[in-house]
Amino acid sequence: MSLLESLLSLNELGDGIVMADVSIPSLITNLLPGVASAKRGVPGVDLTRFSGLFAFFREDEIQRACEFKVLKKQAEWLSGRLAVKQAAASFLGCEAKGVRIKTHEEGAPYLADYPDHPISITHSGDHAVALFSAVKGRQVAVDMEWVEPGRMPHVARVAFTQREIDEMKGHPDEEWYRRWTLKEAFLKYIGKGFHENLKRVEILNCGICHHGEVVEDIVSQSPSFHPGYCISMIWTRG
Repeated sequence: MSLLESLLSLNELGDGIVMADVSIPSLITNLLPGVASAKRGVPGVDLTRFSGLFAFFREDEIQRACEFKVLKKQAEWLSGRLAVKQAAASFLGCEAKGVRIKTHEEGAPYLADYPDHPISITHSGDHAVALFSAVKGRQVAVDMEWVEPGRMPHVARVAFTQREIDEMKGHPDEEWYRRWTLKEAFLKYIGKGFHENLKRVEILNCGICHHGEVVEDIVSQSPSFHPGYCISMIWTRG
């Protein structure tokens, strides 16, 4: 197995969508030798002293990651960027290291040199995932969460409408998380993130509703992922 294969996996999902899944612990083990696991609260490190990073990232990217004060955030940021780079390069045929990622004013990422090919990034726990659209203009969005039993009833009070709560009564944690990740993915899809009121997006049995209307012309999926995780994806129907 090559170093790159130990860090990530690539999958074509159909409709011109490529997914890259990066193992954050593997990135730390292989590219940050001698560094402890990125548990919460562990201080950030000087990433410029790890020569292995320069095989995958430009110097300005490594300097940007150094700005984060905790190791967990540094590792998540690098892993998300690595996922985008490899997913994009697998289709575009360019050098992955040279793929440049910028962010719009509201925080959504995009490819600086290929803005017509939308991307989306998410990370939780030990994984960072990116979606890349090989079809120009086909908007994509992804969200992933580690399933924490008992957490959703607290989230529901601020994130779900009464209609959503009524439909989910009696369902296991996994279904709550499926709808939560779909909600967050849709907010990314419309480019709003948390700039939109969470309750204006409803995940109901009838579909995804925005401002009370079912959203047409989108594909939504919540495929099987690693045990303990829930992941949801949305893209424009072809």
